[in-house]
Amino acid sequence: MENAQILTELYEVIKQNTPDQYARIIRERASYSFLYDLSVIRQYLIGWLPIDATKRVLECNPECGALTGKLLSMAKEVVCLITDDRQEQILSARFATDSRDGRLIFARKIPTETQSFDVILIAGSFYRWQNQLTDLRNLLCRDGYLYLADANRIGLKYLAGCQEEYVGGYFTGINGYSNIDCVENSGRSYTRSEYQRLLTQAGFDDLKWYYPYPDHKFPSVIYSDDWLPAAGELAEGRSNYDRDRVACFDERVMADTLLAEGVYGTFANSFLIVAGQEG
Repeated sequence: MENAQILTELYEVIKQNTPDQYARIIRERASYSFLYDLSVIRQYLIGWLPIDATKRVLECNPECGALTGKLLSMAKEVVCLITDDRQEQILSARFATDSRDGRLIFARKIPTETQSFDVILIAGSFYRWQNQLTDLRNLLCRDGYLYLADANRIGLKYLAGCQEEYVGGYFTGINGYSNIDCVENSGRSYTRSEYQRLLTQAGFDDLKWYYPYPDHKFPSVIYSDDWLPAAGELAEGRSNYDRDRVACFDERVMADTLLAEGVYGTFANSFLIVAGQEG
């Protein structure tokens, strides 16, 4: 979540404007926070998922609602796990009709009823939930799915000179966060095998891997193991909105090499993981 001043400004913008005015506001503000919280591009991450009007969804990281509205347009009901009154105020203002109709529900902690959700979504900040994965799995219906989207700490863009996703700094995740104190509290991301280990230990299986590009925050396309990029197709390597970066090498050339070597899935910038449950 952003600082208090930005959240106050965002709340006022949401109260005074309709969603079709957000694009103009993003241009005028020229602020990463407004781009991140209001851009319709954010919804491309989940708009293709098989979530329909029969599904009950638990959104673990709603932030200021960039994905919540899309979930509400798809699902029967969305339960948002929120952290404070300001977040609830922003989401209530942004989705007032759904709040009044009871389709949007707020909770301050993980619900206790088992097998009550068809879908659980964790978009970003997975580190906050990694120790609660078993509790979350118990909330899923037998044929339900967890959708997890987050950065790859050894993703190509971080190798090439983008700063780390959460704590910043060059090659912070590449170096295993060795120079960061209390990184579990301040934020971190994981590699493909690390995500897989954490999920399988919690009882998730049947993992399917997707690769949002340029990343999970502003995806223009989502690849999969069945549909990988073609040679020369990944040309968005310069896209980086929140921090300065350097260019250590030509990402486009390296991306083609990774594809040719059959290891693109290990070094993708971000993952979208679809996880079922054992049994």
